[in-house]
Amino acid sequence: MYALILLLLLSGCKDPVVVSYLIPKSSSPTNLQAMPDERTEKPVFSQESKLPTDKLTAKTEMPLLPGMQESADAGPDIVFSLPEGWTDAGSSGIRKANLRVNDANGSAQVTALSFPGDVGGNLANVNRWCGQIELNTMSQDQLESISEPITISHHGGTYLRLQGPQKSILVGILPFHGSTWFFKMLGDTATVQANELAMENFLQSVNIHDSHH
Repeated sequence: MYALILLLLLSGCKDPVVVSYLIPKSSSPTNLQAMPDERTEKPVFSQESKLPTDKLTAKTEMPLLPGMQESADAGPDIVFSLPEGWTDAGSSGIRKANLRVNDANGSAQVTALSFPGDVGGNLANVNRWCGQIELNTMSQDQLESISEPITISHHGGTYLRLQGPQKSILVGILPFHGSTWFFKMLGDTATVQANELAMENFLQSVNIHDSHH
């Protein structure tokens, strides 16, 4: 009995042992919610589990409607600062900028496009992008909850983060004298997340030739 008490007393004097446990994540709900990103605490529309293809309702491609190419050709030129590590592939077609990002995490593409009008509005365009990265469509309320104001080339626009299971998107949307500019990064989620600051710096550096001022 005394030996047992002594053993208990001695064991109580040992340094505490720190044990880490890995708790599995619970399954993600099918019904998407706009939620803050835990890493950055910035509003992001995301989903952890991959949706079956038959549940994707958004169109993934923007059709090139008559007049779009002509409008892009006639649109103003832009200048910008190329972030370190990015590659400029040169403008082509309707793209006013065509940039490449490659790092240890994967790759991404950054494009700048200009279209006449609002091209269906932000919700329609964002839901099409959701389809590109395997997210369900969102509501207007969800869109508003993740939208952030941004200034691009001295004009007010909207900045969004869309995080899919494999691919993610960062995009700046800019209404500009009757047209809409889209500055979009699309690529592997880890690459997109690692280059968000570079994307923000790129957007701040953009200068669109403005004949109205």
